Amino acid sequence: MAVFLSILLLIIIGIVLLVLEILILPGLIAGIIGSIMVIAGVWYSFHVYGSEIGSYTALGTLLLTGITIYFSFRYNVWRKFSLEQKNDSKLTRVDEMDVQPGAIGTTISAVRPSGTAMFNHRKIEVQSMGELIETNTQVEVVEVLPNKLIVRKHATS
Repeated sequence: MAVFLSILLLIIIGIVLLVLEILILPGLIAGIIGSIMVIAGVWYSFHVYGSEIGSYTALGTLLLTGITIYFSFRYNVWRKFSLEQKNDSKLTRVDEMDVQPGAIGTTISAVRPSGTAMFNHRKIEVQSMGELIETNTQVEVVEVLPNKLIVRKHATS
C-alpha cells in the first residue's frame, strides 16, 4: 500500500507541477521537475507491479494529465492568478511639444542635475548642464531631446 501511495503521490505532484508550468510559472524548472516526477512514478509502477499494471498506470497518467490541462484552460484557472491591470499610460515626447530652444520656464523642483520645470503650463522633465538650480528659478531651454529638455539658469535670474 505504501508503494502504491508513493507512486500515486509522485504522479499527482508531477501533474500539478506541469499544469503550474503551463499556466503560471515561467522558466521550465517546474515543468522539468514535474515531468521527471511523472516519468519516475510510471517507471516505478512498471518496476514494482510489472508491465500490465505499468501500462495501465501510464495510460491513466496520460489521460489524467490531458484532462487536468483541458479543464484548467476550460475554466480559466490561470486568470485567478494573473494580473488583470492594464497600463494605458503613454510617453509624451518633449520634442513634439511647442517648447523650442530659448524658451523660458520656471523650475518647480530643484534641478540637481535633473528636475521638473513648468513651460507653457506644462510640467516637463529637465536636466541642467551640470549646475544645480534651485526651485522657482527661471531657466532657459538649451536643447530639446525626445524625453527631456536641457536647460541652464536664465541670464536675468
